[in-house]
Amino acid sequence: MLYSTLVSKVFLTLRAALVLGLAMAATAASAQATQVGDFALLDATGKFHQMSWYGDHKAIVVVAHGNSAVVVKDQVAVLKALQTNHTADSAEDSVAFFLLNAELADNRMSIAADSARVGYTLPILVDESQLAAETLGITRVGEALVIDTNTMTVTYRGAIAGLAEALDSADLGASAQPQASVGALISFNSRDTQLQNAVSYTKDIAPILVDNCVSCHHEGAIGSWSMNSHAMVRGFSPMIREVLLTKRMPPGQIDMHVGKPIAGVAGLTAKEQQLLVHWIDAGSPFDGDASADPLAALVFNDPKYALGEPDMIVKVPSQSVPATGIVDYRFVPVELNLDKDVWVRAMEFIPGDTKALHHVITYLSSPADKTARGRENGSARGDSVGGFAPGRGPEEFRDNSGRLITKGSNLLLQMHYTTYGKETVDETEIGIYLHDKPPAYVMAGGVAGQRRFFVPPGAKEHKLEGVQEIEKDAWLYSLNPHMHYRGKYMNYTAEYPDGTSEMLLSVPRYDFNWQFNYELEEPLFLPAGSKLVARGAMDNSSRNRNNPDPTKPVHFGLQTMHEMFFGFTTLRYEGETPGALGSSSAAGGGN
Repeated sequence: MLYSTLVSKVFLTLRAALVLGLAMAATAASAQATQVGDFALLDATGKFHQMSWYGDHKAIVVVAHGNSAVVVKDQVAVLKALQTNHTADSAEDSVAFFLLNAELADNRMSIAADSARVGYTLPILVDESQLAAETLGITRVGEALVIDTNTMTVTYRGAIAGLAEALDSADLGASAQPQASVGALISFNSRDTQLQNAVSYTKDIAPILVDNCVSCHHEGAIGSWSMNSHAMVRGFSPMIREVLLTKRMPPGQIDMHVGKPIAGVAGLTAKEQQLLVHWIDAGSPFDGDASADPLAALVFNDPKYALGEPDMIVKVPSQSVPATGIVDYRFVPVELNLDKDVWVRAMEFIPGDTKALHHVITYLSSPADKTARGRENGSARGDSVGGFAPGRGPEEFRDNSGRLITKGSNLLLQMHYTTYGKETVDETEIGIYLHDKPPAYVMAGGVAGQRRFFVPPGAKEHKLEGVQEIEKDAWLYSLNPHMHYRGKYMNYTAEYPDGTSEMLLSVPRYDFNWQFNYELEEPLFLPAGSKLVARGAMDNSSRNRNNPDPTKPVHFGLQTMHEMFFGFTTLRYEGETPGALGSSSAAGGGN
C-alpha cells in the first residue's frame, strides 16, 4: 500500500513537471509573437486603468496575483525594487507595473485587505470576468508578463525572477529564457464550460442584447447603429468585444462595489460579458432557424416624448449653427404666457440636432428680464427648473415634489452648441409636465464644484475638489458629475456632523459624451451641517484621446475647450413646502 502510494505520488509529480515543461516550451516559442488587445479594469481601490493609456511607457508588466499565492508574496521586495528602478522622470523611460487577480475565490474587499497586509505597492487589477487574464494568456498565479507598448506584444512570459533581466535587455526580454512559474493553475470554469457547450445566439446572446443594448441600438434611437439582426451584430462583433473589454459600453458605468444603490445603472454581469466575448471569439455563430432571428422580430414604436404627452410643449426658436468654429453660449428667451402659478413635476428635452446641441439649462425669468445680464460667467440669476446634456433622459421629480413657475414668468434658455463640420438648424422642443395641485415638497438643486483651478499642460491626473454645505436638513435624490473633455473621474462623499462619512457614488471613468444624472434608489437624509464633497481629476495629457490640446494649460471656462468641475445635486430641504414657498434655486454653472 505504501509502495503504491509512493509510485502514485512520483507519477503525479512527473506528470506535473511534464505539463509545466511543455507549457514553458510553448511559451518560449510564442512569447514574442503573442499580441494582446486593449482592456480596462478597476483596481482594488476602485481606480480605473486602461492598458492603452500607458502606451507612452517603455513597457507594461503584469503579474498574476492571488490572495493565497505565496509565490507572489515571497517576491514583494523584488517587485518593489523593480518598480523603483524602472520609474523615471519621463514616461517613455518608465515601466508600468500591475498585479492582476483573476481568482474567483477572491473578491475586491479581500484583495484590498491582503494588499494592505502584505504591503504591495503595485495596483492590483480585479478581473472579475477573467476576460483580461484570457486576453493575456495567463494560466497560473505568479506568472509574469512584459508587454512592449510599441507593438502590444508579450516579449517575456515566465517567473518574477526573470523580470529584471527581461526589462534590462534591449528587446525587453524577447530573447530571454523564460523561467518556470511555480504558482498554482487558475481555474477558468466559465470559459471551459462555454467552450464545451457552445454559446447560443438565440438563447444566450440575443436576450443579453435585448435587455441591455437594443433600447438604444435600434432605428431612430440614440445608438450609432441598429442591432436589428444577427448579421448586423456579427458584423460589429469585433467592436462589441473591444468596447466591452475597455468598459466604453454600456455607457455610464459606476463602481458597483461602493456607494448607494443607483436606479437603472448600466452594466453587464461578469457572466454576461463572458458569454458575449466567448461567442464572438467563436466566430459569432448563428444557431436555430434563420427565419426566427430574435432581434429581427423586434418592433419599436418609440413615442416622441418618453413620458407621454406633455401638459405644455415649448418650441425653442430655430437656431442656426455654422459648420465650423466656436459658438458662444446663447441665451434664448421663451414666453410661457402663464395666467397662473404652475408646479413642474417633470421636463423632457427633444433636441432638434443631437450632434450640435450640447446642453440646455432652463432658467426662470420675469417678463422684463429677457437678456443674459449677469450670466456671462455661466451663473444664473433666476431659478433653474431643468436641463439637458448628452446621455440625460427626462427629469422627473419624485415623492410628490416639484418646482414652481409663477404667473407671468418666462424661460431663459442657456443653449450651448458645438460645430461638427456641417451647417445645421436646431429646433429643440421642451415638454413640461405639471402637477394638478401643489405637490407636498419643493425640489431644489445644488452643486459641489470648483471654479478656480489651473490644470498644467500634460498633467495626467490633476485632482480637484468641491464642497456643498448642507445648511438645514435635506434629502438627496440624485448626483450628476460634470466636466469637459479632460474629465477623468469623479466621486461623491457625504461627511456628516458626527464625524462619519461615506462614499455615495464613484464614476471611475468619466465620459463627456454621456453625462448621466444618477438617481439614488432611495433618497438619502442629510442632517444640517453635513457636507457633500465631490472629488475628481482632469487628464490634460496626450494619452487622453479627447483632449483638444495637451500642450496648453486649462482653466475654468464656458466653452468645451475650457473646463468645468461641478458635482451637481438634486435634493429637497426639510420644511420647504409649497405652502411656505421656500423654493431653492439650482446652483449656477454651464454644462
